[in-house]
Amino acid sequence: MAITRAAKSVAKPEAKADEGTLNAERLIEEVELRPAQPGLTDARVVPGTSRAERASAIVRLHIPWAVGAGAVPMPGIDLALISAVQIRMLARLCAMYGLPFREELGRSAVGSLLAGLTQYTVSGHLAAAALRFIPIAGPLLGIAVMPAFAAAATFALGKVFITHFESGGTFLQFDPKKVEAHFRAEFKHAGGTVA
Repeated sequence: MAITRAAKSVAKPEAKADEGTLNAERLIEEVELRPAQPGLTDARVVPGTSRAERASAIVRLHIPWAVGAGAVPMPGIDLALISAVQIRMLARLCAMYGLPFREELGRSAVGSLLAGLTQYTVSGHLAAAALRFIPIAGPLLGIAVMPAFAAAATFALGKVFITHFESGGTFLQFDPKKVEAHFRAEFKHAGGTVA
């Protein structure tokens, strides 16, 4: 009998842990960013809202994720996470506009626009990037700078693609060189510093 009671007492906490795990998994499933699917927009369709307003809601949804990615105190990993958030945002914008999305083109567009931006902000960002490798002070500097950069870059990227899609452009027709000035202006408007 003692063995049976012990088995029952052990089984009950495991059942509770399983229920708690299942509830946590359900919560994560509800909150996590899922892969873009046709018709998935992340923006509730509110009567009277335009497609551009719904697209802006998608951009606003991704800015906090980019800020969180920018707060990761590991140089290089933070940029990879920010890029992943931005690629996901582009996939969701394409889905909302009913356009095909190709991840490799998304990576190329994000990289080209950010590279064009860094030509104008290179001195400040290179100095900040170099300082991030200094023990203790470096990661703190990164936590102070990168979230703001991530927010401004994500906002600007979203606005540029919304403008492109609203004018009838497709993802395959996107030319980063043609929108570079618009991207810099949106980045500056979002609070980023452009020299």
